[in-house]
Amino acid sequence: MKFLVVDDETGARYGARRLLESAGHQVVEAASGEEMLALSPAKPFDAILLDYQMDPMDGLTALSALAGRAGAPPVVFFTAQGSERVAVEAMRKGATDYLTKPADADELVMVLERAASLGRERTTLDLLQRETDSSRPTRELLGDSPAMRSMREDLALMAPTASSVLLLGESGTGKEMIARFLHERSGRTGPFVAVNCGALPTTLVEAELFGHEKGAFTGATSARPGRIRQSHQGTLFLDEIGDMPWEAQVRLLRVLEERIVEPLGSERTIEVDIRVVAATHRDLHALVAEGRFRQDLLYRLDVLSVRIPPLRERPGDALVLARQFLRHYAGNRPLEFSPAAESAIDRAQWAGNVRELRNAVERSCVLVRGRQITPELLGVGPERTRSQVADSLEGTPGWLGIAPVSVELPFREAKQQVMEEFERKFISHHLEACGNNVSKAAQALDMHRQSLQQKMKDLGMVRLDAE
Repeated sequence: MKFLVVDDETGARYGARRLLESAGHQVVEAASGEEMLALSPAKPFDAILLDYQMDPMDGLTALSALAGRAGAPPVVFFTAQGSERVAVEAMRKGATDYLTKPADADELVMVLERAASLGRERTTLDLLQRETDSSRPTRELLGDSPAMRSMREDLALMAPTASSVLLLGESGTGKEMIARFLHERSGRTGPFVAVNCGALPTTLVEAELFGHEKGAFTGATSARPGRIRQSHQGTLFLDEIGDMPWEAQVRLLRVLEERIVEPLGSERTIEVDIRVVAATHRDLHALVAEGRFRQDLLYRLDVLSVRIPPLRERPGDALVLARQFLRHYAGNRPLEFSPAAESAIDRAQWAGNVRELRNAVERSCVLVRGRQITPELLGVGPERTRSQVADSLEGTPGWLGIAPVSVELPFREAKQQVMEEFERKFISHHLEACGNNVSKAAQALDMHRQSLQQKMKDLGMVRLDAE
């Protein structure tokens, strides 16, 4: 990933740069807000780390100027401790997240990586929302595979109801677009309001959702209605619901049960008429078992559920989507896929679903020389799918083959089975390479000798120690 670090202090820029580069990222520095605004359109970035206290243009002013630009990268705002009011204002002006100085090294890297990931998802969703013909009043879900036809039929039945809908599926399958599809066919007159529960800082989730009165907390200089009240008579889309903090889950449950919302810092309740659509790529039942998600909230959300099929279960749809992406990214250039590329697109597994496919097409449009896009530009061989490539590596030195696992197993049991097999094979490989010398194998694995012996015991591995 490529990040831009904006701070007028040389030492602060250098420290952030070292942390991010040590995590494998590219970093560009800017010493002022003016320099950031000059660099941003010329050199696209995955995310920006922006300091508040700069002169002459402070971070809030620079953020406002950047937020008005189309395609602006996500921004993580950097403030001094005790500046919660500034952080709240930054979030209102479009910042994705914020950090306080001095920031923990791991947290700084994690927050910027998360912001970059959210930025890519937002770009994908924006593109997917433009897939339909502009002459049509509402969106269509592209694809004519049996899985897509079945899902569209189910969605058509669900759309006119007021029942909550839970969208389940892997990352990159276009959950927000499907939520909008439901809203546009619901007949509801209010707006569609989307909230990414995983993108909001924990301290601001409740204020953003339920609203607050003036003075409800530090930085609350005016009252705000909150996203739930904003979606009155419309649809509230809660993306990544599995990341919602526990306290917010309790308050959301009351909203779903009683259709009332109580702003922070207020004792009054306000009636709301909302339709809730939630989405997640997580196993909510597993989160319930771990005590991280309320079971009663799950029951309220899971009135109607839709499993969004991954691209590998939609034969023929990948090519339909790829052609749509090509029209978008080619612009006025007369680009086309070669016959081998179309075959490769259709046969590939696309583990990242529509997002991965879109990235492959975008990359190929940038790198193509001439008119035809080949399988090599897409990163997919013309005759071998990714699963076939993986199968061909079975037994190859330096590669581990993991046996298939039944999808009929419970999630945790299946995961445990795969992890144990991986650990046995990985440890066995290093033991054999070290002549069954446990000390040498532990050193190669970057483990303590006692830890390796305990792990072997737990896995039922009996080995003669060559020492």
